[in-house]
Amino acid sequence: MITGYDYLVIGFYVAFMLSLGVVFKGLSKNTSDYFRCGGAMPWWITGTSAWLVTFSAWSFVGAASEIYRSGLKVMLLFYASIPPLALVAWITAVRFRRMRVVTWMEAVRERFGPVTEQFYTWIKVPVELLKAGIGLMTISVFMAAVFHVPINSVIVVLGITITIVAFAGGAFAVLASDFVQMLLVMTITLLAVVLTLRRPEIGGLTGLLDKVDAQHPGHFQWWLAFRPAILIAWGGAFLAVKFAELNSMEYSTMYLMPKSEAHARRMVAIPFVGGVVGPLFWVIPPLAATVMFPDLASVFPNLSKPTEGAFVAVALKVMPVGLIGLLLCAMFGATLTQMDAAVNKYVGVFVRSFYRPVLRPDASEPHLLRVGKLCTLVFGALIIGLSLLINTYRTTDVFTLLNQVMVSVGLPLTFPVFLGLFYRRTPDWSAWGTALASFAWSAWANFIFKARLESPDFLPQLPGFFGDLLGNPTRPLTGAERADLLLAVTAIGTAVVSLVVFFGSTIFYRKSPERDRTRTESFFAKLRTPLKPMEDAAMSDEPVYRLLGVLCMIYGAFILLLMFIPNGLGGRLCFLFVGGIIGAAGAVLYAVANQKRTEERIAAEAMR
Repeated sequence: MITGYDYLVIGFYVAFMLSLGVVFKGLSKNTSDYFRCGGAMPWWITGTSAWLVTFSAWSFVGAASEIYRSGLKVMLLFYASIPPLALVAWITAVRFRRMRVVTWMEAVRERFGPVTEQFYTWIKVPVELLKAGIGLMTISVFMAAVFHVPINSVIVVLGITITIVAFAGGAFAVLASDFVQMLLVMTITLLAVVLTLRRPEIGGLTGLLDKVDAQHPGHFQWWLAFRPAILIAWGGAFLAVKFAELNSMEYSTMYLMPKSEAHARRMVAIPFVGGVVGPLFWVIPPLAATVMFPDLASVFPNLSKPTEGAFVAVALKVMPVGLIGLLLCAMFGATLTQMDAAVNKYVGVFVRSFYRPVLRPDASEPHLLRVGKLCTLVFGALIIGLSLLINTYRTTDVFTLLNQVMVSVGLPLTFPVFLGLFYRRTPDWSAWGTALASFAWSAWANFIFKARLESPDFLPQLPGFFGDLLGNPTRPLTGAERADLLLAVTAIGTAVVSLVVFFGSTIFYRKSPERDRTRTESFFAKLRTPLKPMEDAAMSDEPVYRLLGVLCMIYGAFILLLMFIPNGLGGRLCFLFVGGIIGAAGAVLYAVANQKRTEERIAAEAMR
């Protein structure tokens, strides 16, 4: 049940997030600072952001819904990121940092030329705004149902809050908010898991597994609920998606911020460990919901997809007074992380890859910084508008909607800038040519193949071993199997088309103009050239340590004050746990800032 204490917690959190923009406003002196923190950040803060940007309220809403309905199948999606992250740590992180650009689209220009840069700018920016709109809609739909307020009002309020944070502080505020979100999300999730497993109707982890297996055997024994061929194709599709996504130029944004190659490689540890450990906690409450709330429609009658409330239905049941407010803050914060990163990243792309080269080639850095801030407000308004439209017209659940959008309109653009980072001998048009060919496949899959797939008597006939994997040929495909098969056909087909067209363009490389081949050779020469210590990073990271330390101590102290809410001992200990961890992290950061200031003063005196 939502209480006045929860509203207090949420109100303070919103005010705290808005303050980040004001606190970090003075650190952005130019577009390099505003869009990538001047390339001077320590690995732990950029690594935190690189992990958090991979999930949002989708983890608590869309993924929780899929776990409630289908069990641990969603783990194939979560763990599809682990092998690609190993490649990032081994090779790609260093290549990202050596690109020496402010935005990833500038690297596209250096690799594929200005035509490809404009092609990507005018297609990729709207696509990412669409994805951000889906993310905003996701958290807003749920909060509107929980608080019994109009969803459009929630979308507008949350969208304005996120836009102001990104507008005022730029990348510094984005990174600072990400670090606070990480501490809040993980501590609250851990508490939700512990409190859930302690419930008598659950009976610990063993009791939960036994009860779910007895009531929903297909949640663990996937072959009972899904045809193996479709399940394998679905998991393979996400593996291909993640390899392309996490190793593409587009994903380089966070890796352009660390102060050195060593920091860029080291930061991969956070998304890697988070990607392994996080899902183990996130699956517990939705699985418990299948036992505690077999009919979620009665719990959330205002939700069009009641299963999207699985995670928070359990939290509302097990958490003490006031703590549910922190959980909703964590959900909002996870969405804020994804949205403000998208706004900041793609405002940077628009300003430096269209406004400057096309409209104002002679624009000064102060002018570009002002334009960037203005565009942040415009992009925020566009995201809010898109979110309102998506909520009005969507017909499917969040999990399926976001995944299908990602593979249908995002993946065709991602594969060329993934392959182009590793393979040199292709002409300039290979990127946009590959993207167009992949879009053609995606269109076929989403219109022609989907129409056949929705036919009541559709069932692909596969011979031999693959036919055996398909399972019972007399049973019609379920709705979930149709959605999974559509995603797999879209993603795997896009990957095959991309590989054929991109590498096939090699035969035209020698016919490319000399200036294009020279530019491509220069780009790959940069990737082979190590960075010098603190190359292109002109600022100290001491202010970031100090400001973030103070903010964490303030927010941690506020949470500790919540121990005075009239709860039992267990409830008070929950606030002690969350507030203590956030406050202690702030104290450590502040102490490091003092040490850095002392070291910098000694070094300055030695140079006199």
